[in-house]
Amino acid sequence: MSKSIKVMSALAMLGAVMTPAAVVVPAAAASFDCSKASTPYEQAICGRPELSAADDVLAKSFATAIGGLTKEGTEAMRASQRVWLDYAQRVCTDNATPLTTGSYDDEGAACLLEKLKARSRLLEASRMIGGHRFYIVSQYRAMPDPNEADNPDSYWKVSSHEMSYPLLDHDDPLAENFNGFMKQNWSAIAGTGGDAAEDASADVMDSAVIKQVLASRITLETNSYWYGHGAAHGNGAVRYLHYFVPENRALLASDVFAGEGWEKTLLTLALAQLENEHGDWLQLPDDDTIEKIVTDPARWSFDDDYGLVIQFNQYEVAAYAYGMPTITISWDDLEAIKADNQDLVRYGN
Repeated sequence: MSKSIKVMSALAMLGAVMTPAAVVVPAAAASFDCSKASTPYEQAICGRPELSAADDVLAKSFATAIGGLTKEGTEAMRASQRVWLDYAQRVCTDNATPLTTGSYDDEGAACLLEKLKARSRLLEASRMIGGHRFYIVSQYRAMPDPNEADNPDSYWKVSSHEMSYPLLDHDDPLAENFNGFMKQNWSAIAGTGGDAAEDASADVMDSAVIKQVLASRITLETNSYWYGHGAAHGNGAVRYLHYFVPENRALLASDVFAGEGWEKTLLTLALAQLENEHGDWLQLPDDDTIEKIVTDPARWSFDDDYGLVIQFNQYEVAAYAYGMPTITISWDDLEAIKADNQDLVRYGN
């Protein structure tokens, strides 16, 4: 008697066949008989217990992720899942083309396992947050690395590019405005720079996740990672994208701080806090460079009630190995440069 497993939701949408005895489950979480597995990908899922288990989790994750969505949101998620399925079958090969014969070796199977688990983790962000239903849209791309194609021993024959961000699932002005803002500003999510998105010799991952949802502000944390094939290490960046709800726009520095010379005041406080929190690890650039960083709302987090958190990225104020440090400046110390909108931004009312 053949083993039955859960397969990713996209298989159902791409025409996976259920046996007559299969149990009917929500769309996007179909079952199939492994005796009918015909492609190397399907055979890998059926033949390796760790992949079967991860695939089962993914099917459940997807079913949960589309629960309660509108028709539009569900269709968007299904489209993303189809794109992901095609990507998963390409990215773990040597030429970014799905296998039609043969089988995945251990390295390819390990790659598939990582991609299955990563997709499940991403789908967990499709949920209710702050009284609003968000869902995830994503883009995936696998390309042959032209610099590695002729090297049979290369670890980097295929480059992987992944991007995801949330949208609001509702038919109301807030959802329409926020979603329009996100689609227009999607490039702000990608912190890798203009050329990285087309670099066939690099792995690139950009994601945006909801951090805070207030009546006045929706804040996303954006994470970028890129690795040039053959480099000693990858690079990363963390930034914030603040949507100011009352005016349907990105948050401005002038919404938080005001007064003549507020930038220099913030710079002075930031330099003192850098020394206080990070001391001997610092390798500081000139003050103008630091000022551009600390006065940029994309570096500000409002998660801490005690103070403004400012995000620095790799190499900016310390060596690469030190990571991406932050500092926290007390709101009491910032009182003198407080803008009229600051309480609205911080507290939502």
